[in-house]
Amino acid sequence: MNDGSGAPALRCLARLRDQRPVSASGLRLLDLELPRPLPFAPGQFAMVNLTGPGARVFARPFSILASEGTVVSLLYRVVGGGTGDFAAAPVGTTVTWLGPLGRPFPPPAGPEPHLLLAGGVGLPPLLAWRARHGGPDDLACFGARDVGDVPWELLGPDWQVAVDNPGLAPSGRAVAHGTVVAGAEALLAAGGAPSAGARRMLACGPLPMLRAAAAFAVVRGWPCLVSVEERMGCGYGVCRGCVVPAHGGGWLTACQDGPVLEARELDWDRFVHREGGRGVSGVPGGCGCAAPEARS
Repeated sequence: MNDGSGAPALRCLARLRDQRPVSASGLRLLDLELPRPLPFAPGQFAMVNLTGPGARVFARPFSILASEGTVVSLLYRVVGGGTGDFAAAPVGTTVTWLGPLGRPFPPPAGPEPHLLLAGGVGLPPLLAWRARHGGPDDLACFGARDVGDVPWELLGPDWQVAVDNPGLAPSGRAVAHGTVVAGAEALLAAGGAPSAGARRMLACGPLPMLRAAAAFAVVRGWPCLVSVEERMGCGYGVCRGCVVPAHGGGWLTACQDGPVLEARELDWDRFVHREGGRGVSGVPGGCGCAAPEARS
């Protein structure tokens, strides 16, 4: 079993070292201590589960935010019983770990600056990418429902923030009202972004945001990579609980073919919303084992 860069994934027990809220609306930062340092590429994820009586049938997928030595940081939101159990777990709790998994965001492929679009729990891969590969002419934008849903302490002043619902931001921080895609478009149109001209786009967030980002890129002829957030059961392509519709027909697994895919690889018209999560219509096969929480 390999991650997207060819390095073997680590299957082990880990210890919950710390966790705390980083937004008023429920985003939480979770630190786990592994038995050895963990190399990962931005956009990769891990399957994590509690042990003992608290273990769920299926592990939950978490995007990797950062790693330092043997400590790995994850960002998540409580959206159901599984993530609720993690939020209630005390320091010292033992969990199972399998990762890193999946196809990551690649390093810069050329001199063009990048446009990074993150929404909600889609922040980790882009925050990690910017920390590792970001350039001075890149434009990084984060979108949320309201100012209480923004993890301000994780976003430096070079991140632009857009919220759906107006509110009072922390002192010294500016907020645009509207979607993150609309906010980025306004900055580019007004010359408020470093460097004009073509850009490469990287996006991770809710489906409507990804669809808007893909359309934004098509209009401008810009290459666009998206990280899809889907329900997962196994994390390595066996259960097919996380398939997404491929352009031209067929299906791709979010966990193994992705989660990072070129926007043009996907058939956006076949995506549909599903109550309690996200999914696609007419999914073939699959064991129905996808976890009730998507990437959280």
